[in-house]
Amino acid sequence: MKKYCFLSICSALLLVYPVIMESDTLDVLKENELYMAFLSLPDGESTLIQTGKEENILINTGSPKSEEKLLTLLEEFEISTIDTLILTKQTIDYCGNTERLTKRYHIANVIYTGKLSEACKAQVSPTITTDWKQSEMHEMTKDLHIRVLDAESTGEMTLGIIFGQTSVLYMSNSTVEDEEQISQYPLDPHIIKIGDYGRGNSPSESFLEKIDPHISILFGCEECKPNEGLIERLNESWIDVYPLKRIGTTIVKMDMENYDILS
Repeated sequence: MKKYCFLSICSALLLVYPVIMESDTLDVLKENELYMAFLSLPDGESTLIQTGKEENILINTGSPKSEEKLLTLLEEFEISTIDTLILTKQTIDYCGNTERLTKRYHIANVIYTGKLSEACKAQVSPTITTDWKQSEMHEMTKDLHIRVLDAESTGEMTLGIIFGQTSVLYMSNSTVEDEEQISQYPLDPHIIKIGDYGRGNSPSESFLEKIDPHISILFGCEECKPNEGLIERLNESWIDVYPLKRIGTTIVKMDMENYDILS
């Protein structure tokens, strides 16, 4: 097993002492470093990737209910422009602030898969979109690569994000049936972002045994309640659970060899 006891202890402490993210506590990134910040929002999902080469990638924008909190967090990271926005799902809690962010942060490219939903179509400018396909590998920077592990016509997209020796499985759906498609690719993720706010049954026990991650990230939404059986399964597998609604924004700092969880 790849897990270490101190990670479980840290997770237990985090449930009591929330993460407080302040931009002045973050080091200036070196060229071969990266921040991946899982942003704690009142409703919906958003993840910021900030590289040492001064490139900013945002995955999803949360719901309109989270607009002000999202803008505050981006200000704390001193974001002035966003190079790329990736939408991994086409419901309002994933794309709800796209229009405002596109104007404010001069987003050059909005990436999605399948056909844009009516909810997201109203948010996205048709002149700055890119359609990602199943199995594609995209080089975002020299050291940052994203593979499309699953792409549905309805807009759900599961990604494998690789930076140096660290990899993240960024799941969209939470049904066990999708695991077969994802398993076609060689997977060894250190971190797994659980799909659909943990309301489904994936990741299954057999899938967790195969990929054996250290850490799981769980976003929250206003009306969501995660599957208690899933949370129990993660804990029993010695995978530390980071429920963002309880612990706040969680930042992962990566270099070419290692990663650290910042608080």
